Amino acid sequence: MKVDVSNTSIVERSVKVNLDWEEVADAYKKTFNRLRKGLKIDGFRPGKVPEAIAKRLLGSKIKYDFSNDVIETTYKKVLEENGITEYVDLTVKDIDFKENESFDYSMSVEVDPEIAIIDYEKGFPVSKTTYVVDKEDVDLYLENIREQHAEAREIADGAKEGHYILCDLQETENGVPIIGKKIEDRIIKIGEGVFGEPGANKLIGVKSGDKVLVNIKQRNGNETTYGVNVKRVEARIFPELTDDFVKENFEKLDSYEELRNQVEKSLQEDWDKRSEKEYMKAISDYFVNKIDFEIPPSRINKFLDNIVENIKSKNDQTEINESKIREQYKSAAIWEIKWYLIQRELIKNENIDVNSDEIDSEVEEISKNYPELERNKVIQFYRRNENRMNLRSDIYDKKVFNHLKQFTKVKKEIVRTNELRKRNVL
Repeated sequence: MKVDVSNTSIVERSVKVNLDWEEVADAYKKTFNRLRKGLKIDGFRPGKVPEAIAKRLLGSKIKYDFSNDVIETTYKKVLEENGITEYVDLTVKDIDFKENESFDYSMSVEVDPEIAIIDYEKGFPVSKTTYVVDKEDVDLYLENIREQHAEAREIADGAKEGHYILCDLQETENGVPIIGKKIEDRIIKIGEGVFGEPGANKLIGVKSGDKVLVNIKQRNGNETTYGVNVKRVEARIFPELTDDFVKENFEKLDSYEELRNQVEKSLQEDWDKRSEKEYMKAISDYFVNKIDFEIPPSRINKFLDNIVENIKSKNDQTEINESKIREQYKSAAIWEIKWYLIQRELIKNENIDVNSDEIDSEVEEISKNYPELERNKVIQFYRRNENRMNLRSDIYDKKVFNHLKQFTKVKKEIVRTNELRKRNVL
């Protein structure tokens, strides 16, 4: 066997394989005899069709089966002997053989690039935002609680500002419904948010069973036309958040003040999680932007294939613009793949590992967030191999970031949530 390996690019190897006929003659004979045995021609007993006639009749089938057999039994050895132990994608091409002469084929092999991790242990700059929940956030949340416990009363004589409408919203273009852009059983409040814009005035006076078109100006400035199918119009009577109301509706809370403190604490925890998520994104951004390398095209294609299939499934397999979706998500795919490869290299360089005991401990911690009667279901969920592997990946993520955080030079910024609301980014 003769093998020639050349680098087509940083992430692609061209492998040409030449086999002497003596190395594949037995495989050819076995393939031919197997196929000949099943060949039936009038005037000949099964398996006794003359060799020349059988080869002529079975030519394409012999080539296909014989080539597959030779390649399947040789390609792994070829790659291993030439130092290609891992690859991303492999394509076999240029298959050619002449009986009693030689068998040739080529492989185009995509491999991940070698990644040189930057010297981060001297410290690297990262921004971190600390969010502070303000009084208005708490007020809005408490108002939502009142809304959830409101008494609904159907309105028959036409909707007014402040009333609620249960409806189906269908986005349209030039009066034609857009497939996949229908929201059923949406509850909207007249006069609130985008439904307080001038284009929503047609909702004033609507009754159950009415259908109207409204033009809504979105936050980005674009105008969208919706067909509104009104199912119900109602007014809501909100309860007062008294101590008695809190005791009746919230376990372990005895007063409005306790409820307010609990809401503030919960909101702050949510914002702290957002802060941490942004901090980790800033860390990964630093590495992705600082380390430049070529990505195997097949990794990008497979990533985008998954996105397209996911969008198809969510749109009931209706027609979608695949090329537009691929273009839209390409930069995100490149970022995700780059960070995955960098993270994998960090794990290898720092000898980071996750063992079964750590996974079991994490499952135990997760189960504590559930009522006692449901904890066994959580444990059973993480006994499934796929779920356990996903959790293992999450623990790897946590360990990588905990390692990198030791070397960050953090630039801190404090932002009150009311500032975000003024910027209209909440």
